Amino acid sequence: MAEPVVLLHGSANGAGSWRTVATALTQAGKEVFCPDLVGYGKAPKASDAYSIDEEIAHLVAELDRQWIDRFHLVAHSLGSMMGLHARRVLGARVARLTLLDPVVVSILRVPGEEAALAEMEAQYHRFMDALPDQAAAARAFVEHWSGPGTWDVLGDKVHAILAGLAPKLRVEMTAARTDRTPLSSLAEAPPESTTVVVGENTLVAPRAVGRLLAGALGGKTIVVPGARHMLPITHPGAVVEAVLANEPS
Repeated sequence: MAEPVVLLHGSANGAGSWRTVATALTQAGKEVFCPDLVGYGKAPKASDAYSIDEEIAHLVAELDRQWIDRFHLVAHSLGSMMGLHARRVLGARVARLTLLDPVVVSILRVPGEEAALAEMEAQYHRFMDALPDQAAAARAFVEHWSGPGTWDVLGDKVHAILAGLAPKLRVEMTAARTDRTPLSSLAEAPPESTTVVVGENTLVAPRAVGRLLAGALGGKTIVVPGARHMLPITHPGAVVEAVLANEPS
């Protein structure tokens, strides 16, 4: 029986960000599960002591609640960090990986990746310096990943949603920044197959993270022409193609 595909979203994007991708995969005959991370959708809010461990415990509980055993994990942005940490708990249950413009700050703390780490540090400080103005912080976050002017075209309803997510973004970014898990630990016992997908016009950090993860996990890399960071929303067709290509033949 074919393994389910689990779609794990990134920061400021709940499970709904996978809508187009999930529909296409379902139409292709795949069983798809899109869990919300802590603080998104119907998931519980983050605790005062939020950590990566809290996020992973929630994710594992959601998978167990759905009776999902072995599966193909597809993760975007910071969801890749959460997915890789979850794999340390789940082991061989993660049969294959497709990582989309991955963001994993801890593996950038090595010689040669100073520019990528500096980019993430600059983003962190812009966001934190904008607080307690949640809308300003959300704007800084959105325009870092999607480019200047993006905020202005989103509309008031989306502005309110994103501003409301600022507290969760704050603890996510802090958890990512303080994590010190090395690449060797995240890449231990690689899954059967790994594909890393990056946007041609993405930022320095996800490009570096993608290169490091593909090398450590023995995976292949796909570059999506013209794409930036938000691949599941802007280039769902390319995402679906990459996921299906990473399925058993």
